[in-house]
Amino acid sequence: MNVSKILFTADLHLNIDARSIDGRRVLDLFAEAVIRDNPDAVVVAGDLSTPSKASEHIALIRKAVGDRPLAVALGNHDFWTGNISGKDFHLLENTISAFWESPCRENEITLLDLENADWGETAIVGGYGHFDLGLAWPSLHLHGKPVTREDYLAGKGWNDFRFIPGCAEFLEVNARAQADGIAGRLDQAIDARKRILMALHTCPWPQLNGHPQSGSYRDLFTGYSGNSLVGKEIEKRSANVEFLMCGHTHYRVKEQRFHGIPSLNVGADYGIFRAVIYDLETREIRWI
Repeated sequence: MNVSKILFTADLHLNIDARSIDGRRVLDLFAEAVIRDNPDAVVVAGDLSTPSKASEHIALIRKAVGDRPLAVALGNHDFWTGNISGKDFHLLENTISAFWESPCRENEITLLDLENADWGETAIVGGYGHFDLGLAWPSLHLHGKPVTREDYLAGKGWNDFRFIPGCAEFLEVNARAQADGIAGRLDQAIDARKRILMALHTCPWPQLNGHPQSGSYRDLFTGYSGNSLVGKEIEKRSANVEFLMCGHTHYRVKEQRFHGIPSLNVGADYGIFRAVIYDLETREIRWI
């Protein structure tokens, strides 16, 4: 199966409590874009929903895409198990197996956190990515005081530290596992001599963050924007990567070349649908 035109998007946020009406609106806009632009395949790079709604919302995403090939990566919200009991969710891989693997398989969706989407001569390689604090603003000071690693690990204002079990304690373990998984899947695609397009949720490099520095505590959020370990693994293999997109920060970064790779942040947000079409024949990127 070969595809020539792929729609890439991220951050559908279909289940955000009081904002759930925004999720329905985005789902409608997503479905309309698929019909209007008629891509050969679709990729959604994370923040689909939450684990408790995984089965319901995976089915809705499949319905919006129709019978086209579909691949998804997970995002940080997709690991918000919170107080769900019955399993140890400190390791991200446990949340994947408990909530996401079966619904994706049942709906014939490739879960990029576990495997590549093998579409003819093209492979979509990706995953969540997580964060390792390596993309934080260097030498950040707030109210005249230097921001420490402990400040970042306190997670002030960042809900992952409330809803992802052991987020601070297992940060390094999960960040390294994410980098190793993405690197392994990249190597599989390289060995198979595929054209490689990458779809990540978090940013591999700070240039894709898009956050302006504000002088407020929100500048801490840059530390949670991506995983520098993932970036380093991609850099080692950059000659083999044709295109890269991410989301997560809700700030759009139009396509630029980083380490020779045309890269962008799609910049979708709560209630705001954004996407790009990548044309494999011309290598053109069109925003929709």
